[in-house]
Amino acid sequence: GMMVLFSGIGPNAQETVAVGVGALAGSTVMLLTFPWFICIVFGRVPLKDGKADYANKGKAPLIGSGITFGPSIKTSAKIMLGTTALYLVIQIPASLLEFRGDDIKEQASGEHTAALVGLVCCILAFCGYLVHCYFDANEDKQLAAVVEGIEKKQISIAAALQFIQKTSGSQHELLSKDHARLKKVCKPFFKRYDFDKDATLTKDELKPLLHDLGYWPDSNNMGKIMGSESRLNASMDKDGDGKINFDEFVDYLYKFMCDDNKMAHAPSFHNPKYIKYDMDDEDEEEDMPHDLAHLTPKQQMCRVIMRSLWMMGLGTVLVLMFSDPMVDCLSEWGTR
Repeated sequence: GMMVLFSGIGPNAQETVAVGVGALAGSTVMLLTFPWFICIVFGRVPLKDGKADYANKGKAPLIGSGITFGPSIKTSAKIMLGTTALYLVIQIPASLLEFRGDDIKEQASGEHTAALVGLVCCILAFCGYLVHCYFDANEDKQLAAVVEGIEKKQISIAAALQFIQKTSGSQHELLSKDHARLKKVCKPFFKRYDFDKDATLTKDELKPLLHDLGYWPDSNNMGKIMGSESRLNASMDKDGDGKINFDEFVDYLYKFMCDDNKMAHAPSFHNPKYIKYDMDDEDEEEDMPHDLAHLTPKQQMCRVIMRSLWMMGLGTVLVLMFSDPMVDCLSEWGTR
């Protein structure tokens, strides 16, 4: 970015700006393709049914091997395509003026408005990208992994409720801040039991749910929970329409989760790949630098902020020092 800025400063900016843009484009392509090449070559595994089989520890053949990528790659690709489209704001008017045969001054005069619009669009897009990065950094990664495990049927409903219990503060917090987390966990289970996909659960669709919660078909409690043949129990069907909607489903599971006796008898299983408790805490402790481990959390935050500002400032100074001579060097190299 600094090279583009410095290449556009000076009496010969019309020619030297190409050096900055070329350096920016070349470095971007290199930073995209080279790491991706390394990931594919050294991270590939044998394919099974068209998907990467990471359980297979054998040697990956040149043909018939590959990798998988997470949803963040798709999001990044969309962001890149969106930012690329911003170039068209200035590129299209510039191409039309050049095609018309205008001289440099006429082209520059005709591009003023398009350049200003492009600048405003880029600034807004950059601010939007910062907002996206902020929310992405604060996203509950562990909760997302649990939801993925539920969708792949690697986590039982009781284990998912136990996860909410252990990662939430108190029941009061669960009713406010953590209620949205409970809904995210309940949503894939609701879709699983909703066989006819009408966004409600009937009595027949509730039976697999109660079975997964530890109520067997021959249990007397099954009848008490389900209610009579004509209507569902009022504790589940609050509006009395004979079906359970998603909100009623969440409320019932919340009450079930708060009952320690019921949770103790509910069958629970989970794949350790998706739910981790103590191991995560240990990893976080290991990632803490040794010179900050003895400080209080507030002191650690202040020290990290000061350290980051120092490193960013140092990097900015180095970029400012070397960008201008680097532009001259590349321009002269291209001329020769």
